[in-house]
Amino acid sequence: MRVCIVTYAANPFGQKTGGSERQSSSLARALAARGHDVTYIAVGWPGEDLVIDGVKVRPAWNPHGGIRYVRAVTHRYPRLLRVLRSERADVFYARGAGYYTPFVMRAARDVGARSLLALASDRDLYPAAGKILFNVGSPRLSAVIGPVAHAAFRRWGLRAADCVVVQNQEQAEACQALGLRHALLPSIVATPPDELVSRPRTRDVVWSGNVFEERRSKGLEHLVTLAKLLPRATFTCLGKFAGASIRPVLDELSALPNVALDGLLEHPDALSRVADHRLVVNTSPSEGFSNVMLEGWSLGIPAVTLAVNPSGLLNGDRLGICARGDLLAMAAGVSALLAEKRALTAMGARARSYVLATHAVDQVCDAFERLASAE
Repeated sequence: MRVCIVTYAANPFGQKTGGSERQSSSLARALAARGHDVTYIAVGWPGEDLVIDGVKVRPAWNPHGGIRYVRAVTHRYPRLLRVLRSERADVFYARGAGYYTPFVMRAARDVGARSLLALASDRDLYPAAGKILFNVGSPRLSAVIGPVAHAAFRRWGLRAADCVVVQNQEQAEACQALGLRHALLPSIVATPPDELVSRPRTRDVVWSGNVFEERRSKGLEHLVTLAKLLPRATFTCLGKFAGASIRPVLDELSALPNVALDGLLEHPDALSRVADHRLVVNTSPSEGFSNVMLEGWSLGIPAVTLAVNPSGLLNGDRLGICARGDLLAMAAGVSALLAEKRALTAMGARARSYVLATHAVDQVCDAFERLASAE
């Protein structure tokens, strides 16, 4: 099967990437390892054609091509469409809401291929997210352009796709309400080394996320409050932080004696760092399916979240605890689990079993192949 995967990636297959990029590159590698002919179109990458782990990687366009200020219409979009059509793939897979997504759906239709549009987050479906998803640098201009751009994405992306690929049951229900053709494809998680699974947990809580100027905070300010509520617990904060607007929150977080800011690490190092902890916490108000939660579960580490509860997996304390938006309840949940080693261990074992059964490479590839060949 010829597969073309398209996503935004400034550094394709790099070890310091966001969760959405990692999902796309992991799927590409896994499908190539199965013998499929896989091309990875990296929007935002200025490099040359190359092959990585059996995957053909191609830039979408020359970032300096076309006429300045109108490069999108004079070079980038026409070039992207030509590159996509030239692949003659059997299935095109795009991830996330982006300005490039409708061109992927159009190319698939032009060559008679199947088109799959994967949601990267719950917010991808809704117009209010347009000013973030289609950020043009100016908050005021983004507030005007965003809803218009999202309307175009909804018409020529979401509704044009043969199938909208969802990560959790909540996204499936939202697609059903919007009348979108959809199917569930679990996020992919590599099985971690046994050494990391059995490693002694020397710290309490880990939080991970990339936070940029004019984009959602992922609840960084809530993490500050949580760390203050639990002064005896040790916290580690992983990720890249950029932008003047988050500087005060970051300064406050770094001043706390029980918080270590480890910054952005290469993925193997980040996974190793997560393995040092007893709990993963998530303070974001919205997620698709957090990679760090899944990777924590694969290590046998439960999650405590402020608001996200994908597919209800945190209900009944099954794989962790969801505080339903209540920071005091979240702090109480963290404190209780840290104090109850037996409950923590049992919850971690359930989490690991769930990931191995649902999100392992072979299971996800099987599901993708069925989805790609569906009528």
